[in-house]
This record gives sequence, C-alpha cells and structure tokens, in this order.
Amino acid sequence: MVGVLRRSIVRAYSSQTSPIISSSLLLSRNPIITADLNPFEAQYYKYQSELWRRLMWTFPKWFYFREGTLAEQRFRQLNKDPVSYNPDIEYPQGKPEIRHRRDRRFKQVINLPKTYKQVGEEGHEEESLTKSHDDLARQIIPNSRVTKADESNDLTSLERKLSRTLYLVINQNNNWVLPNFVESSTEEIKALHTLAEDGLYKIGGEKINYFNVSNTPCHLRINEVENKKEFIIKSHILSGEFIPQDESLQYLWLTKEELKGKLDPQYYYEISHLFSDV
Repeated sequence: MVGVLRRSIVRAYSSQTSPIISSSLLLSRNPIITADLNPFEAQYYKYQSELWRRLMWTFPKWFYFREGTLAEQRFRQLNKDPVSYNPDIEYPQGKPEIRHRRDRRFKQVINLPKTYKQVGEEGHEEESLTKSHDDLARQIIPNSRVTKADESNDLTSLERKLSRTLYLVINQNNNWVLPNFVESSTEEIKALHTLAEDGLYKIGGEKINYFNVSNTPCHLRINEVENKKEFIIKSHILSGEFIPQDESLQYLWLTKEELKGKLDPQYYYEISHLFSDV
C-alpha cells in the first residue's frame, strides 16, 4: 500500500510542468536634488535660523567696508543706525540696547550694496554696477525645483520629481508591471542580470547608462497565474534616456505613491518593500 501511494505521488509530481524562469528589472532614477522639507522641518529650520541671527555677534562692517571709502558710504545708506535710547521717550517693546550701532533686542538684518542686476518688487530690473554675464560678482540664481515636466505632468520624463526616486514600469497585457524578460528556449543560457540588461536594451534602446546594484537578484516573486518565477534585478540609471523601440510600448517613470495607484494591488503588495520612500 505504501509503495502504491509513493508511485502515485511521484507520477503526480512528474506530470507538473516546471516553472518559467524570468528576470524582472527594477530600474530606478535616484533623487537629483535634496528632499522637500515637510512643514515641521521647515518651521524647525526657520526657528533655528532666526535664533542664530538673534544671538549672533554684530556684523564686522569694519572688516568688509573700510571707513571713508565709497563702499562704506553705500553700506551706511542701506543700513541706518538704530534709534538710540532717550529717557524722555516710552518704548512699548522695551528699552533699546545699542551695542556697536546695533539694537541687541532684535536680529541684525544686513543690506549689502548690489553689484548685479536684480528684479525689484515692482518687476523691473534695478540698475547695477556690473552688466557682464562673465563677471564673478554677478547674481547667482538657482534653477527652479519645479521643471517643465512637472508643470505638464509628463509621466514619461526623467526630468520630473527631481527630489524623489522614480521607477520604470511598462504596460504588458493591459497591466502595469516591472519590465520582465523570459529567456527563449532556443537561446543559450544567460545569467539573470545579463538577461535583464539585454531585455532593457531591446525595449529601450542602447542610449542608457546604468549599473546593477548586484548581479544577485534582490527578490524572488512566484507568479502562479503564469507559472513563472520572476527574479528581480535592482539597477540605477545614471544618464541617457529610455527610448521605446516599439511605438506601441507604453512606459512610465513613477514614484512609490504613484506606483501604488497604477500596479495591481497584490502585485504591489509583494514588491512594495523594494521601493524607496524618498
């Protein structure tokens, strides 16, 4: 009886087809700029800055503007001396504490002479001393944190959400998934990371410069519906552009929160721990 049962188990096991081995690519674009501050962090840093300005020592005007020079006169015109204490006058905010031409009750605000063009409050350019763009004393204006891709909500652009991590997903059979590649039975056996690399170049072109975090998969997902084992390879894109070689291919670069709304709930639950919160 035991032998019959054992033979039946072996027969049932041998009748099952072996799972398909595939490689999925978790391709990400790391943040390019610093992360956005939440309201609490913004208030904290503002408080620390105001406290530092309140407790800081008086600005050493004599070190930067020599007395009697034209620069020192311009500095005096922009920075008026505080009102000195008069015993015959009542001060609602307290008696002035003047030290080195500064009221120590408040933070010291320094206005420096402008040596470059600057747009004033009325929207017009104020006169400047230097007009050459090659002058080292020109005003340095940082680029905006909001790009044109953010304004147009272009989900296929790598120039969006510069402070967040973006992940590449494609549309396969009306489902948004990570790029998944299956090795053909007629081809030679390839390593999993090589299979993912060749598949990426096949669907996105060769104008992509990226590197694999490791040749070892970071996760194994069992796809029972398609009888497939999906080994996930983690990679980062360094430069270049994803250009679909097939015009019908749909792809998106999404953050973790956006992936939750695009991917299948069960699929997202199985791989959500691989996505960064930043």
